[in-house]
Amino acid sequence: MTSTSSSICGPTRLRACAPRFRRTTSTSVSRRRARHDAWGREQIERRRRESILPDRSGYIAAPEDVILSKLRYYREGQSDKHLRDVAAMMQVSGEEIDAQYIARWAAELHVSDIWQAILARLGGT
Repeated sequence: MTSTSSSICGPTRLRACAPRFRRTTSTSVSRRRARHDAWGREQIERRRRESILPDRSGYIAAPEDVILSKLRYYREGQSDKHLRDVAAMMQVSGEEIDAQYIARWAAELHVSDIWQAILARLGGT
């Protein structure tokens, strides 16, 4: 994937990009600008600061916001990679994911149909 400021998976890869939340097997570091809207403000509020390298820390996006970004990227480019990433994130961290938060923002971002299709395929509602 090429580098852009809106990319979830930028050029600075320490290992595989997705799923980002399986800390024992993968780590991804990327830079991304926040949107200047209500969702962007909420993303900033929900991020958390974590140690990235022994001498560096940075902000980590909430998994729900990564999923929402992936849904938007799929809507824009129709790349199945984003759907696979979301499915993998749900399989690894599904019980920790705030599905209500995703459903609320998916409606606002016009990606509810994609979110519902992923849930149905994974056996959710």
